[in-house]
Amino acid sequence: MKQRSIWFRFALTSAACALVFSARANEWRGSPTLSRIADKGTIHIGYIPTPGTFAYKDEQGQTVGYSIDLCWRVIEAIRGELKRPDIKPVFRPVEPSQRIPLLQNGGIDIECGANTNTVSRQEKVDFSHTFFQTGARLAMRKGEEVDRPIDLWRKRVAVTKGTTAESLIQQRRAELDLTVVNVASDLEGMKLLETRQVDAFAQDDILLYALVAQSSARDQLTVTGRFMSVEPYAFMLPKGDVPLVALVDKTLLGLIRNGEMLNLYKKWFDTDKLRIPMNVYMKENLRFPNKYGIP
Repeated sequence: MKQRSIWFRFALTSAACALVFSARANEWRGSPTLSRIADKGTIHIGYIPTPGTFAYKDEQGQTVGYSIDLCWRVIEAIRGELKRPDIKPVFRPVEPSQRIPLLQNGGIDIECGANTNTVSRQEKVDFSHTFFQTGARLAMRKGEEVDRPIDLWRKRVAVTKGTTAESLIQQRRAELDLTVVNVASDLEGMKLLETRQVDAFAQDDILLYALVAQSSARDQLTVTGRFMSVEPYAFMLPKGDVPLVALVDKTLLGLIRNGEMLNLYKKWFDTDKLRIPMNVYMKENLRFPNKYGIP
C-alpha cells in the first residue's frame, strides 16, 4: 500500500510537471510572429539606416548601431524563449514609409530602428518600452541658424516622408509660408542642404548630429533651433501580438535596470566622433521606464 502511494504521488508530480512544462513551452504559440519565426528559423528585422548612430552598415557590411545592439538582446531572448539558438537574424534596411506596411504583411517581424511612438501609429502597430528620447530640430548652414519657428518664414525645408518631423513642418507650412520638400531618406535631405537646394532639413536632433558629422560639408553645417517636439523611440511590433510585446518589454526593462542601456548610450553617443550629452528626457526615461506615445 505504501509503495502504491509513493508511485501515485510520483505520477501526480510527473503529470503536474509535464503540464507546467507544456504550458511554458506553448506560451509563445499564442504569438503569430514567434510561431512564424520558429517555423522559418529566421527573424526578419527592419531598420531605417541612420549613419553612425542607431542602425547602419559598417565598412565590413555588418549591421550595427545603438538600437541594433539592443535588438541583438531581443534576438537572444527570442532564441531562448523558442529554445532555438539557431534562429538566424536577417536585417533589412527600409524607408520610413515602408515600416508599418511591412509589419502588417509579415515582411518584417520587428522594426529595430529609430521609431517615434505616436498615438496615431499605435492604431496600426504596437510599440515596446521607450529606449531613447530626442526631439525634432533643424540642420542648417552656419550663419543662417534659427531660434524660433517664425525665423523659418518663407524658407525651403526638406523632410523625410513618413517621419514625425514631416508632420510638424506640414503643420507650420501655411502660417510660415514654407516650401516643403519631401524626400525618401535622410541622406537625400542632407544632400539638398549641402547643395543649397533647401535652407534647412528637419529631423530628430540625434540623427542630425550624426548626419552633420559624416557630411562632406560638416564644417559649414550645424544643428539649430529649439526642440519642436519630444520623440520617444521604441521598437515597432506587429499589432496585437501580446506574447512578443511582453518578451521585448521584459528584455528592454532588464537592460535599463542593470545599467546596460546606459553603457550602450555611452558607446554610441559619447565618442570621439559624437559627443552628445544625454538630454533630460533620456535621463528621466532611464529613471522611470515607460512606453507613452505622443499625439
